[in-house]
Amino acid sequence: MKKLIILVIVLYAGSLTAQVNNDTSASGFARNMEVAANSNPGFGSTTILFNPAKKPKGSVHLFDSWKNQGVIHTIDGQKFSISNINFNIDRNAFESKIGEDSLFTFNFNNIKMFVVNGKNFKNYFHEGTNRIFQSLYEQKDYEILKGYRVELVKGSTDPMLNRPDDKFVQKGKYYIRQNGTVQFLKLKKKNMLQFVGGDSKKAKELIEFLKKQ
Repeated sequence: MKKLIILVIVLYAGSLTAQVNNDTSASGFARNMEVAANSNPGFGSTTILFNPAKKPKGSVHLFDSWKNQGVIHTIDGQKFSISNINFNIDRNAFESKIGEDSLFTFNFNNIKMFVVNGKNFKNYFHEGTNRIFQSLYEQKDYEILKGYRVELVKGSTDPMLNRPDDKFVQKGKYYIRQNGTVQFLKLKKKNMLQFVGGDSKKAKELIEFLKKQ
């Protein structure tokens, strides 16, 4: 795995030139994350995982595996690559698996955006808290976003329900960000006309584009 060796140094010192180191050592990355947490607790933290005997089906993580190509964009315009990252919907945080039973959790201090597998993720204030959204379509005056949530659906012994096990179910909703405010957006043609100059065909195409992201 390609890992960051100088990420934490640059984020804190801010005086080095951005570069990517090709150290493939998971332990090396773990040490860097430990340095980050100890140097600045606001940057992120390490979590020891507890593995229950029986896990619910599904996942709280957006991506199916940890092998995802990510780029971290800092506020001062630097970029760093990472290939072991995932988005924990339940915790509203990006995480990197640094050991069999441990994760490093990032926050958005000094970070402008995460790009994972070509998808852009940003942090915006919404309903009294900071929340991570996927940025789907950005223009000068507005930005269309997707927010994720996860629900734990309890299993049932009722054979008619065909749901013997607990299961995590991921769901998404769309939002519009205008004038610094994030609001819920229904992907209806009448709602999208304002973004395409009243063109009905373009409104339909925009909806189809957003649903594929």
